[in-house]
Formats: sequence, structure tokens, C-alpha cells
Amino acid sequence: MTIEAFKDTWQRLLAGELEIEHGHNEFIGHADTVRQLLEVAPEPVKADLQALYELLAEARDAQGMAVLGIFPKLCDPELALIEGRISDFIAEHCGMRLDDGKYVAGELTGEPLSTGWPGAGSPLTNNRFPYLLDTSASNYFSNRFWHGAGAPEGFFAVPEGGRVVIRGQYLRCRYFGFHPNDFDTNTLPTLVDKDIEPDPGSCNPFRDNCTEQDEQYFTVTILFEAPPEKPAANTMYVGEKRNGGPNPALFLLLRTTDSVLGANPPNSTGVPLPSVTIFDAQGSEVEHHESCLPYANDDYPIETTQFASLPIPDYRAQVAAGKFSTRSNWGLPYDILASDDILYLSTPYSTRLGELLVVRAKPLRTPKFPQEPVFTETAQIRGFTITNYNFWAGICNDAVVDRELALDSEGYYTVVVSTAQNRPHNATEQEHVNWMDWGPYLDGQLTFRMLLRTNPLLLRLKTLAMGESEDPELEPFLPQVAHCSKADFEARGWRAAFE
Repeated sequence: MTIEAFKDTWQRLLAGELEIEHGHNEFIGHADTVRQLLEVAPEPVKADLQALYELLAEARDAQGMAVLGIFPKLCDPELALIEGRISDFIAEHCGMRLDDGKYVAGELTGEPLSTGWPGAGSPLTNNRFPYLLDTSASNYFSNRFWHGAGAPEGFFAVPEGGRVVIRGQYLRCRYFGFHPNDFDTNTLPTLVDKDIEPDPGSCNPFRDNCTEQDEQYFTVTILFEAPPEKPAANTMYVGEKRNGGPNPALFLLLRTTDSVLGANPPNSTGVPLPSVTIFDAQGSEVEHHESCLPYANDDYPIETTQFASLPIPDYRAQVAAGKFSTRSNWGLPYDILASDDILYLSTPYSTRLGELLVVRAKPLRTPKFPQEPVFTETAQIRGFTITNYNFWAGICNDAVVDRELALDSEGYYTVVVSTAQNRPHNATEQEHVNWMDWGPYLDGQLTFRMLLRTNPLLLRLKTLAMGESEDPELEPFLPQVAHCSKADFEARGWRAAFE
């Protein structure tokens, strides 16, 4: 194939002239986009496009145990080199370079202190493909358990019939929860902060008025059993996979949102991570990991991998502009990266549709945390954040927490997403306009995360967003999104996008 044939296909993809196959998961369209470039790829870029296509196709099709194989491949830093070389080829032969041209297949430096929670996710370690972290508010800690003989490397071994006991302090944040994932990496029922019973003599600050003098401890048990008809309090039953069958492995995530210390630098909200103790079937202790803070002396793990700005269009802007999806984790049939307690509202945007993305809505009332408890009666929901991403890099380029939003005299917020160069002069807090950095990318994805998903208002908002209901009362709270030019926004404000 010739360079001219490749350039022609690439330009037609940019212009939205080629039909993209898409369907129940978003990797279908991403893989088809790369396939069309691969079919006309000249030798210098063919091998890298082939590798990228095979990765996306494998992720698109992975189910069951295959998920355990694809996830490490998606996380391989070598992907940064593959995408980087494709970016170099497009820069040289198609004339488009979006960034400074630097990319690095790096490594994860440093290790957490806590042996009980050896996995740590934060903006410093996971803000890249395939993660879609909320860099404004979240930290993650994880561990892995294997029930019975033959525990693979990296798993804590739980003897047949044994149990795991987790004891710690309620975290100082707007939300935390234990997210158990089965052997297929599908989420089992989560254990949410407000539902965790306190130890005798302790207080749960997510549902009770606690003081600094009150002890705030809890104890949680993990059993590799099927859930009984009447589950015990503070117990996660993980003996069956979500889709049926015995579950030999548990991937457990402890997620925190909106720490009182902020999200970055990474932290466990100012309290030690819980202790982890493993008991055998007779109740004898076989392994113990002490409660401790996750990091020592500001020695945080850092991921040094750096992705290029890959100038391949995101097909979603072509097929779903102006619409919200409530799917998490790209609609893939495995969800270890998603939270079962969050309502996700995501929409694509693109430079091909306009210089700016403009978002406008009324905010649902949230607690003035930490001054108010999360269960305050004046709050309608626990909270929400807004983040924006580029698919190919996975980067969360910017994020904002609900309490940071400037509101206008009508009680609405307006968010403008643009590059720094295209930022309108009236996209400022003084003008009651919130600005988010688009970053050096062709396209992006704007994502709202709203807590807790079981909230009746959010259940109504979801059906409204999906077009499954009419709800005049909630319509002002459903974000409206549209593109416009910088000049038009400077002349007419948000009305330039919506009128």
C-alpha cells in the first residue's frame, strides 16, 4: 500500500466520511477505525497498526477467563511506544502533530507500605490507558485472594473454608466502598460506607453524627460462600461468580472519593488502611497484615509511562455527539475498572464539531463536605465530579468537583471545554463559567460520576438521559451539551451553543 492511500483513508476518517462499525461495546468502533487504517498501511507503520488492532480486537471480544489475559496487555507500557510510532508516521507523512512528540514506555516506581493492600491506584499511577480515573477525587487500594490450594503468585491464600477479616477506621472522605470482583473480574455486590455497621462502642460517620472523640472502627468479613437468604451484616459473600459457578478468586478494591486531604498526592484520607487477617476453617489465624498508612515520607508510586497524542479520530463523536451513555468501562462485558456505586454519564466531543464543548445544567444539591456530613437532609445526592479524557491515551486531562462549580444567577453551571489557545475571554469564574482544558487531542470524552447510583433521583436521571422517560422536574438537572466556536461564545456566551 502507498502512503497516499493511507493519507486518503486517514483524512476521510477525520472528515467522518467512512462508515464505522459499532455496537454493544465501544471497542468495536475503535478496533474498526484502526482496521481501516491497517488495510491501507504501508510497511513502515503496518506492524504497529497490526499490534494495535489485535489488542483492541482481543479486548473487544474477551469474555470469561480471557479477561485475565487481556487486562495486562491493555496495561503494558509498550502500548505507548506503539501509539508513539504511529503518531510519528502520521506527523511525517500526513502533516499533523498534536503534541511535542515525546512518548515513553516507563515503569511503576516505588511501592506502597501496606502489605495488606499492595495495589495502589491514583492519578500518579493510573492516569493512562486503559484506566479512566477520576483524578479530582479518587484513590484506590487493592488486594487479591485465592480460595483453596494452588494460589497463583500475587494472591493471598485463603484455606478451604477459611475467611478474611478486615478491620479499620471509617475513611475521612465523601464516599468509600469495598468492591469485590470475581474470577471473571465482574463486580459482586459492593459494601458501601453507610451500610457498614460500626464496632461496639464506635460510630459510623456516614449515617450518624459522630465527633472527633468518638471511636470510628468497623470489622468486615469475606466468606467464600454463596450468599444466604439472610446475609450477615458487614459480610461479603464471594463464593459464586456473578454469572454463576464457583468463584475461586477475589479481586478486592477499596475505593475512596473526595478525601479530606484531596486526591493528589495519593492518600488513604488521613487514616491507616485497614488490617487484613486470614483465618482457616477452624478459626486459627494463618496470615496477618497490620493496619498502616499506604506511603512513607511522601514516597508515592509514580507511573512514568507517557503516551503521545495519537491523531486518530474517536468514532464516537461521529455516531453519538450530543448524547449521553450510562455505560461504564466502554460497555465491555467485564467491569473491574468501574464502580457499581456510581452513575456514569459520558458523552463524546471533537474538534471536528467545534472549537468548544459547552455544558449546562442545574446541579443537584450535594453536602458541603467536610463541613456537613454526607447524609445531611438538605442534600439530594452524595456528590458528583466532571472529568474529560482522550481514548487513545486514557488520560484524564482535567476534572472538577461539584462544590468547585461557579453558578450563575439562575442557579445553573456552565462548563466550557477547550484548548488553552481556544479558551474564550469570558470563560472565567467572574463570568460564572467553568473552564476545563481539552488538552492536545483531536477528540475527547466528558464523563459525569454521580453518587450513589441507587439514589432514587439518580435512577430517574438515568432513565431521562437514556430517553426512556419524560421528567420535567429533573430536565434542568440533566446536562445539555453542544459545540460552538470561540468567537460565538465570546459574543453570546452559552446561548451560542444551545440557541
